[in-house]
Amino acid sequence: MTAPLLPSQPFQLPPPSGQPRDGARPAPGPRAGGAGDSGRPEDAGEGSSEGRVAFVLQGGGSLAAAQVGMLRALTEAGIVPDLVVGASAGALNAVAYASDPTVEGIERLAGVWASMRRKDVAPLSPRALVGGLIGRQDGLASSTGLRHLLESGLVVSQLEQTVIPAHVVTTDLATGHPVVLSNGDAVEALLATSAYPGVFPPVTIEGRRLIDGGVSADTPVRQAESLGATTTYVLPSVGPTPSAATPELVPRGAFALALRAVNQILGNAAWADMSAVRGTVYLLPTPGSATVNPFDFRGTRNLIAGGYRLTVDWLRDPAPVPAPSPAPSPAWLRRTITAPAPGLA
Repeated sequence: MTAPLLPSQPFQLPPPSGQPRDGARPAPGPRAGGAGDSGRPEDAGEGSSEGRVAFVLQGGGSLAAAQVGMLRALTEAGIVPDLVVGASAGALNAVAYASDPTVEGIERLAGVWASMRRKDVAPLSPRALVGGLIGRQDGLASSTGLRHLLESGLVVSQLEQTVIPAHVVTTDLATGHPVVLSNGDAVEALLATSAYPGVFPPVTIEGRRLIDGGVSADTPVRQAESLGATTTYVLPSVGPTPSAATPELVPRGAFALALRAVNQILGNAAWADMSAVRGTVYLLPTPGSATVNPFDFRGTRNLIAGGYRLTVDWLRDPAPVPAPSPAPSPAWLRRTITAPAPGLA
């Protein structure tokens, strides 16, 4: 029998004040939003409420495996969200967790990640490559393998069937705006938010061509707030974060450097979004990784274990992301007028 990827004995910690979860599953509440939502407060619908806890799962391809360990540590600590919001690979983890938010469910998700290979989710063929390069198709790889994985029982068939309300953030290809999917076919929603531009073809839902949610909201904290979250736990997948285990090494090679630059752009955008939300935001640490290719799954076991270990340590003394200080006014505005303006003497 294969050994479990995560510790079998729960690590017990008291939940943060105001969150007496005791491991109980929250009942599915009203679902805010649908295929037409951008995540703006005015689009949140009647499902918004006060005092809700959200888990926000960032995209990041294979690096999102670390989130599985984070989910295990949070679950063992008795922290259960009222809703989950995810983009790209983070959405896959979010919906799988929301479908079965138990230690056993997380262990099954860990097993899926550990067995995953690039050829299983992004198979390449000469015909597909040629078709994509000459413009006859919209992706270099088929999404058939990913569809089979999702349809194998990893997630529920409809988003509204999850135990914890789950929301999938995608991007409207025509406008570039985020689109929040809260109802409907879970597999189609996850294929849409995983449609990495140029790799997988867009997915059409209700007349919209949708692509990877990471393009418009890689860390969808604003969407979580619009859905009623007042306390948000951000589960990142790519660093660096303020409490990363080790600083990320600067990669070598054109492809690796390009991906690093994209991750830095997304990281800066995430910081701006986290600073803009009105509620409390907790940013979990993520393990440093030499892997920069989002389709390289060779390090998933280490990422899962690292995400678990770092989160257990972080939970001993969790601290929220500090609110930004107001920008000082320019010096010329702070000068005291000591003489009347010309013409008023």
